[in-house]
Amino acid sequence: MGTALFYKELGKLLYAIAIADETVTEQEKAAVSKLIRERLLHKERDEDRFGTNEAWITQFSFDTAEDSYTTAEEAFQEFLDFAKAYKNELTDQDLDVCISLSEHMADTYHQVNEKEHGMLRELREFLRTINGPKLIF
Repeated sequence: MGTALFYKELGKLLYAIAIADETVTEQEKAAVSKLIRERLLHKERDEDRFGTNEAWITQFSFDTAEDSYTTAEEAFQEFLDFAKAYKNELTDQDLDVCISLSEHMADTYHQVNEKEHGMLRELREFLRTINGPKLIF
């Protein structure tokens, strides 16, 4: 799997949460950058061919999904498909990052709404299903 693919799919997941209410706010866009800086950059050592930390792929993927008018459902399903395909390679830490950052994204603008809450619940259940009982979140 590789970190670049993980960050690409994480960006789609964060976008799905942000667009769940059918609009991406400036606060949500800023939150993606903040989450990357605070939660991902210090853990990631790999860089792309231009010397940019691969964690920034998350931002690029988020922006690309927005620019291409991807729906919340499409982006969310793409992340679920990725997680299912790479379930044996995703670590507990990877899964924790997905849940934690998704929760932060949902809480960024006017707290968690009903659609975001549903997506977060589905995400947790899906990740429990593919990774068995060892997950506790």
